[in-house]
Amino acid sequence: MRTSSLVTISLPPKMVAESEKVAKQQNMTRSELLRTALRFYLEETSTQEAIRIFKKEKREGKLKVLKGSLADLI
Repeated sequence: MRTSSLVTISLPPKMVAESEKVAKQQNMTRSELLRTALRFYLEETSTQEAIRIFKKEKREGKLKVLKGSLADLI
C-alpha cells in the first residue's frame, strides 16, 4: 500500500531547471526538494497565522501577559 499520493503540477521551464540545479546541489531528488519546500511553506504559514492571532487577541485585551513570558519577545 502506498504511503503517499502522486500530485502532478505544471511549472515554468526556468523553475524546473532551477529546481533540478538546487536538488542536485543538495543531493536530493526533485521530489524531495519540492516536498521540503512545501513543508517549509506550510510551517511558515502556520507560524505567521499563530502570530497574527496572538497580536489580534493581545490588541483586544483577551490575553493575560505574564512577566517574562514569550509575549515579551513578539
